[in-house]
Amino acid sequence: MHQLAKMTDAERAGLIQDFVDDTFGGLDANPEFVELLRAATPELPEDPTPEQVRAWVELAELVRDRDFRASVRRMAEYQAAERADGDRTGLHSDLSAFVRDTIARAIDSGIAPESPDAVPVLGALLDGYARTFSADDSAEYRASLLRRLEVAADPRTERYWQLLGMTNGWPAQPPMAPIFEWFMGALRAHPRP
Repeated sequence: MHQLAKMTDAERAGLIQDFVDDTFGGLDANPEFVELLRAATPELPEDPTPEQVRAWVELAELVRDRDFRASVRRMAEYQAAERADGDRTGLHSDLSAFVRDTIARAIDSGIAPESPDAVPVLGALLDGYARTFSADDSAEYRASLLRRLEVAADPRTERYWQLLGMTNGWPAQPPMAPIFEWFMGALRAHPRP
């Protein structure tokens, strides 16, 4: 723990690069996402707070965890399979923001994912996906989207970004786990358009 806390910026960046190489190496995954991972390195200030040091140590332990690496590798393999099927759409930042905001409003309104009130919300989400990925809403597409979300739903992935943000002193972001859970629940409850 003391050694991790005393690493230089270059050593911290090297640990992240090793993680990215191990989990995405040799795959044709989304290049924009891989570049984002490589560029987002932990940078402790000269005089870090105890919280920043703890966040860095937890982040370093997380990226060295074999099970987490295997989970991220599965995500990378899924991305590579999507690219092999022709997906060249990039990071999808606008779609991600639309999904987050739409589902957050549904949650705030008390709309349960399995309820009939979720149907129009899910329809709007699928319209957004259809525009982004040039896909048609169908039972097959909903099943593939559910699989995509399940592959990406490891809570440690969100924890990775939280810890990186805490280490670097970035503003805290709202949690995404409830968003993913609602979306997956709605897809399971309403598998057909």
